[in-house]
Amino acid sequence: MKISNINKIVVILGLAVILIVLGFYYQFYLEGEIPNLGQNFIVYSILLVIMAAVLLSLTLTQKLLFIAKQERTFELQQYHIEQLQEMNKIIKTQRHDFVNHLQTVYGLMQLGEVEEAQSFISELYTEVQISGEILRLAIPELSALLLVKTGVATSRNISFKIEVSSDLSQIDVRPFDLVAIMGNLINNALEAVENIPVADRKVQFQVFENSGYFIMQTRNPSFIPKELRTMIFTPGFSTKSDSTDRGLGLASIKHLAETYNGFVVVSSHLDKGSCFTVGFPK
Repeated sequence: MKISNINKIVVILGLAVILIVLGFYYQFYLEGEIPNLGQNFIVYSILLVIMAAVLLSLTLTQKLLFIAKQERTFELQQYHIEQLQEMNKIIKTQRHDFVNHLQTVYGLMQLGEVEEAQSFISELYTEVQISGEILRLAIPELSALLLVKTGVATSRNISFKIEVSSDLSQIDVRPFDLVAIMGNLINNALEAVENIPVADRKVQFQVFENSGYFIMQTRNPSFIPKELRTMIFTPGFSTKSDSTDRGLGLASIKHLAETYNGFVVVSSHLDKGSCFTVGFPK
């Protein structure tokens, strides 16, 4: 049972208790009647049974609420474990690749191909710099997510550039929700470029802040027609039809952003591409 549903049950049962108390008040005070246990024994017994049932229901509901929270915590822990396992795989792959890169540089130097070696080292430095940007975040869950998405982008031949100028240490948003927002934001950008020519598959992700907001932003060269920009945040709406889960990512971003009094906006131009911006107030 979802926590939101349990909260609704608690409210309903609480209202039931209030109505019973108001019934007693109306019967014995507003009408000026004095309780007579002998004559109204059945009525009072029924009321007491109802009161006991309501109180018992409230107790059971609290237990269910506790169990639901425990299940949510367990799900969150499982998610973190999966992210860490994926990050561990990527780190191992990067370590293996780094050894190969060093061997390549050594071979180029041995052959006297200095310019080629310098070009290769420059490209390798860019990858190392991206890893450094990821580690600047103060939220480990987000660092793990970005590391995983970097591996996903590489596997799809997508250039994924990351710029982090705020560590988000002061943001008042649960890490679980930040992961959901950032993950869906990046997934949307990667999917937008995966079917265009390899040379144009470029996605930029930025984390920064200004005087009033913490901001996460993606940019990619795809174009979204004006008539679709107001529809893409509608649950279930998607320009693709290869999955029943389409149309939920952007809707989820909008819902979570508004939950924290934040915002999400999209802009798109034929010559500049598309930009998705999510902001949360300081």
